[in-house]
Amino acid sequence: MPDVDIRSRPDGSKYPIPKKRGGAVAAAAGVGLLVASGGVGGVGAGGVAGGSAVLSSAESAVVRAIQSKLPKAKRTARRSGPAKAWRQLRLRKGRQREDSAAECRTVSFGQVQDFLTRESCRTVRRFQYPLTDDEGDVITVLVSRVHFTTGSDAVAFKHLIDRHGTGDIRPVVPVVRFTGHHYDSDRDGSTVLVAEAESLDGTSPAEVLQATADAAIALAPR
Repeated sequence: MPDVDIRSRPDGSKYPIPKKRGGAVAAAAGVGLLVASGGVGGVGAGGVAGGSAVLSSAESAVVRAIQSKLPKAKRTARRSGPAKAWRQLRLRKGRQREDSAAECRTVSFGQVQDFLTRESCRTVRRFQYPLTDDEGDVITVLVSRVHFTTGSDAVAFKHLIDRHGTGDIRPVVPVVRFTGHHYDSDRDGSTVLVAEAESLDGTSPAEVLQATADAAIALAPR
């Protein structure tokens, strides 16, 4: 069993991040779909993402940039859009795929789906895009905006989805499997934002993936 780091989510719950993982997460056909469509991510296909614990120079630069430049990038995203903001974080944003579902249960699974079936979910808007670092490694990002009628339902939903293993929002394009280990969330009134990041080929370390998920929440449109 691989060594793991234990991280804490904003609600205090704990989740493991493997220090070292290997293996590809997309077959050649999946990679072709990514390149052709500009879409990434997935629930049903692939293995586990997250590569070596030793960061390359490009990966280290991404983590340092997110740690030091994220407030500036947030301002840039509001003024000039997310693509320029991601470049400030040493990542190039590719073509974004997005959709909106009024039937919230149809784009979710597990206990998350059960909750969205029972409670006052109005819409789920999903944004999915690739990010490429200076060495050509690609990270898949999925951001979901879940809108409720009441703030209390949003609070309860965030508490549920923040617990690993309770289900998830499905990706727009199923190319790789989202594990939920590189995750962040936020609540704005009756809206919950959820972001996840995975490596396209399994080479990006967990530190980079987690930092990317954190940045994706910060740069998400409100």
